[in-house]
Amino acid sequence: MPFGDLSLAQIAGFLLVLIRTAALIATLPFFGSPNVPEMVKAGLSLSLALLISPAVKIDPALLPRDMWQLALLAVGELMIGTILGMVVRLLLTSVQIMGQLAGFQMGFSVANVFDPIGGGQVAVVAQFCYVMAILAFLGVGGHLHFFRALADSFKVVPPGGFTLSRGLFEQFMGLTTQMFVLSVKIGAPVVGALLFTQVAMGVVAKTVPQMNILIVGFPVTITVGLIFLSLTLGILVPVMGRVFRDLGPVLDSLMKAM
Repeated sequence: MPFGDLSLAQIAGFLLVLIRTAALIATLPFFGSPNVPEMVKAGLSLSLALLISPAVKIDPALLPRDMWQLALLAVGELMIGTILGMVVRLLLTSVQIMGQLAGFQMGFSVANVFDPIGGGQVAVVAQFCYVMAILAFLGVGGHLHFFRALADSFKVVPPGGFTLSRGLFEQFMGLTTQMFVLSVKIGAPVVGALLFTQVAMGVVAKTVPQMNILIVGFPVTITVGLIFLSLTLGILVPVMGRVFRDLGPVLDSLMKAM
């Protein structure tokens, strides 16, 4: 269909679909990384919007009649895409929190690296665990769940139908709680082993005061931490893979609460 044959309502509907799609792409890890060129993000968002828009049925009564209504509807579309993308951000942040705790106990809290995804300084162990979680996310096709949820979101929450309900707030708070619980569960072996190591170093310092515990304890703590971190990776990848595979029902319930 030539561009000139499109009505203003069709153009406005496509813009709303594009805004929601672009918000999701910009929020998703890996796709929303600053290392990904802006033209690639824009092209991916435009391609997904072109694929989804023919199947989106928008009530003519919800279409904007002026620029102010279009701006108001655009804010709602931005919120929907951002909320969907923040779900996986919360899950990946749980792994980063676990890495921060383990790195602090191992003595790596000073050794920070630049996070190309988040754009800040993070601990080495946290960045390593974060990258492993992203690989698990892409390996189980977690990004496909979000693209599918994006297409389904227009049926559950049509353009102009977004509302900040109490159910949405409660579900989002539940996901935040799950983030901290998941970080504690995954990091429990490493943090527990390092805690017992610190206690053992304290006992040795009291029983053998001639030993320089600072020189001996630092390599021991790093060795124990790396050993248990390597063992934890055997749990981290399957657990995060199972969490990402179960994202479908979580996203469905979240969209129904909007």
